[in-house]
Amino acid sequence: MKIGLISDLHTDVTPWNKALVPHLIDAVRTANLDILVLAGDLARHLVQLSETLNAFQLADLTCEKLFIPGNHDIWAVETADVTSQQKCGIISELCHACGFHPLMDEPFIREKIGFCGTIGWYDYSFAPNGYDFTNDQYAEKELMGAVWNDKRYAKWGDTDPVIARRFEADLERQIASIREGVSRIIVVTHHVPFRECIRYRGELPWDFFRAFMGSERLGVQCLQEPLVTHALFGHIHHALDMQVRNVRAISAPVGYLQQEPTVGSQTYAAQCLACFKV
Repeated sequence: MKIGLISDLHTDVTPWNKALVPHLIDAVRTANLDILVLAGDLARHLVQLSETLNAFQLADLTCEKLFIPGNHDIWAVETADVTSQQKCGIISELCHACGFHPLMDEPFIREKIGFCGTIGWYDYSFAPNGYDFTNDQYAEKELMGAVWNDKRYAKWGDTDPVIARRFEADLERQIASIREGVSRIIVVTHHVPFRECIRYRGELPWDFFRAFMGSERLGVQCLQEPLVTHALFGHIHHALDMQVRNVRAISAPVGYLQQEPTVGSQTYAAQCLACFKV
């Protein structure tokens, strides 16, 4: 089985991000995938998110398509009273309408390979070493005039650690529900499961905001389940493919494109798409 991963398309951020979508679709088609995984952060507004999902649907790709939303996707920006949880429900409906399996709702199994997923969240367990910031300071999501925009737009109605525990529990339930019927499990999250995957610079405010990358418990769940062989995720805007003990960790982001890629859009799209076989 050939699996492809891409995340952080951010099609609403710059014109170059939006223009890359057809090239990503071409890259997926050329790769002849069995499974395509989009690991979140397509767009903050539902219209753009729907347009992006639908572009993959209209391309008549032969692969199965799985989707996990990212933190930008669940930002409650449509109306004053919408919540992030309500937006998750709408995104699930959009997935079904656009031919994507909403992996956050239920696992996906093909050829005895199980895919389990959750957006994940952060609990400040990836806070950088060497500083004395308190959890209350991290909860404010502001430092030196910079603001982590989840403060403004992620509306869960609870604290970050509580939300992180909730999504981790969802993942555990998914794993338990398919454990007896699969030969391996591939975990998909948007947030990062392993500290080893995060780049600290030894400078502020950069290191401060690494506390919002993910949670250690996501990684522990992957490492403690013998059937989990891969952890696929987004959120960090650098590609990686590394072994974290018994789990292969892969991220494959587009990131923010402030100009047309110097290598050309078609080549850049092919470079962004990470493919592997199991």
